[in-house]
This record gives sequence, C-alpha cells and structure tokens, in this order.
Amino acid sequence: MLFGNVNKLDLIPYVSNKLPSWIAQAIAIANSDQIQLGRHEIDDEVFVMLAEATTEPKEIRKSEIHKMYIDIQIMIDGEETIGYSNHITDEAKATDTLENDVMFFADVVGEQYVTLKKGDFAVFFPNQAHRPLCAVNKPIPVRKAIVKIPVSSL
Repeated sequence: MLFGNVNKLDLIPYVSNKLPSWIAQAIAIANSDQIQLGRHEIDDEVFVMLAEATTEPKEIRKSEIHKMYIDIQIMIDGEETIGYSNHITDEAKATDTLENDVMFFADVVGEQYVTLKKGDFAVFFPNQAHRPLCAVNKPIPVRKAIVKIPVSSL
C-alpha cells in the first residue's frame, strides 16, 4: 500500500513515472462539471471509475483483492477509513483469476488502517487486501475516483 496526496505527486515518481500522470488525469476527469459517474478511459487499458457511496461501519464492510489490476483509490469529497493487509487467505493465494477481477472476504489477518480525506489517495497492488468505504466516525456520503491499472502497464 502506498499513501499520498494529489498535491504532492512529485513524491511518487519512483514507483512509476506514469502514476502521477494517471492520478492527475483522474482528478481532472473527476473535477469536470460534465462528467458522469461510471467508467472513463484514461490511457490505453487504464481507466477511472467515478463513484459516489456512503461509508459504513468497518464491521459490515468486506475486504477485497484483485489479481490483474492495481487500484488507486482517490478521495474527491468526504473521508473514509480503508483497512489494508499484506496477508491474504490461502484460498485467495491459490486463485489465479477472479470474476471481474475481485474477490471479497470478511476475515483479514494483520489489518491496519489509513484515513483518506479530500485529495488523499491509496495505491493497492494485486493480492493486497483492502477494505474501502469504512466510516471514520459515522457513515457519510463520499465521492471517489478509483483508477484501475493493469499490472502489464507498469
């Protein structure tokens, strides 16, 4: 997991020189008055999902992993806590492909948490468990941009 802020993109080019550009493009799309929620293409196979949701107590949120895509979760408006862990179940380890590239599960070993506020982002790599949309204090509506990057793009 990598944590950062859209106002400090100069701190992350060592991960990939493409990452700052994809994040900046996602922010530009999210801030456009004419853009609707849903999928928007960024670059080749890289796309951003603009979403609105309401956070929930972490006890009812499930963790997820992906196999083919890296997730960059960007908070546009609101705040959320995201759980994350590098420990996944044996079932998840043994699975090579996932339907729609996502597997959900409730139990996570060694889970830690990070809170995203407006402008913050977190990068989750394949096989890295993450539990998005957990309420910080109480459930609130949030607006997010989720950049999906095929691992083959890096």
